[in-house]
Amino acid sequence: MRTTARRAAVLEPANVQANLHAAWPPHARDGLTRTEALLKRLRVLAGDNPTFTYMDARAWATLENCQLRADRYGTEKVWRMAAPNGRQLTFPLGTAAAEAFKSLVDEAGGLYEWPLLKLIDTRVGPGDVFIDVGAHVGYVSAMAAATGATVFAIEFQRELIPLIEQVATLNELDLLRALHVGASQSAGLSVAMRGHLSPGQKLETALSRKMLGDDPASVLNDYVPVMTLDQLFDSDQLAPTLVKIDVEGHEIGVLEGARGLIARGRTSFVVEFHPHLVAAYGRSADDLIALFPQGWRTSQLTDDGLVPLASMKDVVPDSRDPNPKLVFDPPLSG
Repeated sequence: MRTTARRAAVLEPANVQANLHAAWPPHARDGLTRTEALLKRLRVLAGDNPTFTYMDARAWATLENCQLRADRYGTEKVWRMAAPNGRQLTFPLGTAAAEAFKSLVDEAGGLYEWPLLKLIDTRVGPGDVFIDVGAHVGYVSAMAAATGATVFAIEFQRELIPLIEQVATLNELDLLRALHVGASQSAGLSVAMRGHLSPGQKLETALSRKMLGDDPASVLNDYVPVMTLDQLFDSDQLAPTLVKIDVEGHEIGVLEGARGLIARGRTSFVVEFHPHLVAAYGRSADDLIALFPQGWRTSQLTDDGLVPLASMKDVVPDSRDPNPKLVFDPPLSG
């Protein structure tokens, strides 16, 4: 639709509607200032119009928000790393969670999650939607956003949300959005521990819920809204190209809440499988495989790329990472 409107705007410069549809909504920060100039020109053509007033207010509110975040999240304590496409990304330091994550990257020689990052770089780009379930500090989310894709970083640890927003701000990744929500097989409220910002933190299991209880007056408890991926991304425009899931044993529950996305056959899933943790949720490897209908392709992501799997028995253990990354791709069309 936007391409058609742009052609019409070139052929008919005085066509107000074509000009509006060609530029609205702006898809990048530099498009905001161009949109403002366009709105001023169109006002001359169309006269007073409440639509222009609304659009003008939205554009300026977004610019002000960019400046507000820059003031709030600016920091001199940072580290940098190049994404697979060569773009240099800046990550903040200064908090325990950020420092701890940086140590993971250092231990990996600067190549932490590199096979995953390369896969993302080849699978998504401008116009695609990437969902990062279990985003932690936003490392993978930022790498995905560097491709030009729209990224939704889903993280249930409240204190990590500002870190994700800081990463987005430092790199002007305006299409990286942090969602404070947990992904699961149904909607509701989940009890969570306060503090302990660990990459291994997870939504409650039956045991932890029994220990924590549901007492809203307990200062030990935090609560996080829980939704399904099908509820969150229920329109064609929001349908993701790729979903990465790293949720410390709750991956089957997340996928059960994505049955609609799986049925559409348009979304690929990269799942970090935690065989030693799924039992805490009463699940098994067979439950994971059973979620994908016949015709779906299953692979293991390795340093050498994707290795097709006929069954979970074909998974090759990696001494450096006991949690294999499994890729589920829809059947090939045609």
